[in-house]
Parts: sequence; C-alpha cells; structure tokens
Amino acid sequence: MPLYLTGRMTTGSPVQENYCSRIISPERATHQERSLWAEFCRTTSGLDTPFLSFSYVLTASRALRNVRICVIERAGQVVAFFPFQFPDLGHRLLGFGQRVGGELSDYFGMIAAEGIHIPPDRLLRLAGLNALLFTHLDETQARCGLTGTQPQTGLLIDLSLGGEAYWSALKRTDKRFVADTERRERKLIEAHGPLRFSFRHENPGAELDRLIARKREQYGRTGVEDALGDERSRRFLRLLAEGDDPLCRGIVSTLHAGDTWVASHFGLMHRDTLHFWFPVYNPELQQFSPGRVMVTSIIKRADELGIRRIDRGVGDSPAKRDFANVEHTFTRGLWYRRNLPAIFVRAGLSLRWRLKSA
Repeated sequence: MPLYLTGRMTTGSPVQENYCSRIISPERATHQERSLWAEFCRTTSGLDTPFLSFSYVLTASRALRNVRICVIERAGQVVAFFPFQFPDLGHRLLGFGQRVGGELSDYFGMIAAEGIHIPPDRLLRLAGLNALLFTHLDETQARCGLTGTQPQTGLLIDLSLGGEAYWSALKRTDKRFVADTERRERKLIEAHGPLRFSFRHENPGAELDRLIARKREQYGRTGVEDALGDERSRRFLRLLAEGDDPLCRGIVSTLHAGDTWVASHFGLMHRDTLHFWFPVYNPELQQFSPGRVMVTSIIKRADELGIRRIDRGVGDSPAKRDFANVEHTFTRGLWYRRNLPAIFVRAGLSLRWRLKSA
C-alpha cells in the first residue's frame, strides 16, 4: 500500500495551502499520472531534460531498484512528482535518499506545475525522508523552492536557429577555432579515409557494449572512478538504449574515418535536446581532436536530425567550452530533518568525507 503523509506550507501569500502525498513505485503510476508528468515536462520551464522524464525514472527502477516517487496533491489534484531512490536497504531504513540514477544522472529535482513552491524541509516530510544527498540541481528548481550550495557551471549548445546557421555564425565569431577544427578534420580524412557518421544505430546493443568497454578502458587509463563498474549500471544503460520515448530516447552514435574507429557516444534525447552523456574517443587519434570532430558532425547534421540543443551537462572544461554558447548553474547539498536518523546520516557522511580527504 502507498504511504500517505501530509505537509503544510506558505506560498508567499497569507493563505496556507495543504498538500498530501502518496509514495509509490514507478511501476504503480497510473496512465493519467504518467500523462500529467509528461505535460509538466512540456509546459514547465527547466524540465526539458531526459533525466527528469518518467521513462528515465521507470527504467532506473527496473535496473537499479529501490526507486520511489512522491506524488504530491493539492485539493485532490496532482500538482507535482518528486522521484528519489535508496542506494541500499540500510539507506532505506534510515530514510536517506539520493537522486534517481545516483552517479548516472545529470539532473535532479521536482517535476511540478508552474507556481508550486515547496521548500526542502516540507518536501522531505512529504516524501517520508529524513535526509537526501544530491548534486545536479538545476537553477530553475529555485522556482519550486529547492536550492543547494557549491554552484557549478553547466554548458549548452543552442542550435535553435539551426545547425547550419549556428556554424555560419561561429565562423564569423571564432574564425581561428573553426579553421583549426576543419583542418583537423581534413587531416583525419587524408590519413584514414572519408568520415562515416551514424547518429543512431537501429540495433544499439553491440555498439553500446563496445562503447562501455572502451569507456571503462578510458577510466582505467586516466585514473577516474569507473562509473560503469557495476553490472546494474551497465544494464541501466542498455535498457535506456532500447527506449524510444520522445522524452527519453537512447542514442548510440559512432564516427569512423574509412575503416578506422574515431569516436562513439551514448546520449539521451528529450524531444529536440540531445544530452551529450557518455563519449569515448580513439586515443591513437588524439592529434585530430576526435571529440571535437564528433560534435561537429552532430552540429552539421542537427537540422535533419531535429536537434535544437546539445546539453553538455555539468563541468567547465575546455573541451566542454568548445561550441558552447549558453551557461546555467547546478548546485549540490544535503537536505535533512531535525531528528535522530538525520543526525546519524550527517555523522556518517562527515566521517566518510574526512576519511576521503585524509
């Protein structure tokens, strides 16, 4: 049975509004609730990302388990959804949640109608949580009353005027960068053969497995923590790659020069937004900037592919700065209630962070 909780808040006017909530698994969401979720994503600013779609949450539940949705109602009408997950049974017993997908999620927040404002302490009560650790909270979630700390930059490539128009404008504003990119592209073709770009493979399974293997090799070479070391994480990506929901469509892309593999990428489409997520490049072709050539290939075909925005996610590296023309801000933090379980959570996190920094 769903768990029912109540909360009370002030929305800035003298009138206080009562909210009630139901905690359900994604599989138990009704057709009406799923449709309303999609409607919120369509009509509310800041929700145009696959990571806040119902399909993403449902797929995470199938692959990772322990995913829950807090369905928030006002006057008998659903006005918001708040998805979260428990990493394991211990976290569940403590009421200690995290964003859906954990480290495999680039956005976090509430999916709500315009005008809904619920601060973190009220949201935790409605969700039956004692604490929640999060990153990737986009600045637009402030309209819902949700904020964090330690701001980080997110970068976007706005192609709303079209890929060809964008490229023409870039030639005028950054001639040196465009000339260098086109020179590297020509050198790559001279050395290995004509470019062959496949945006979405119809049967992505084998290509995705190759991408995952190469990405894990890259993690090993660079000393970065392996985000795909867990079989559940790899299964999650495979299930996403099979999805065909317009709000969360898996895209496996490859780029070859002649018979030589240049680069691969696994991302998610949300209508006309491509979230650039898991790229991997041929380390032997580093002098040709394979990542830059891959993004160029997408931009030049953006019009025919229906892409109007490429989301590079959080981070302000030089590679992500390439082509980016829009900035936004993500925050992170720990929301907690003033009770005994939350004290245990905070103490445990403090100890873990101290050990990591030692």
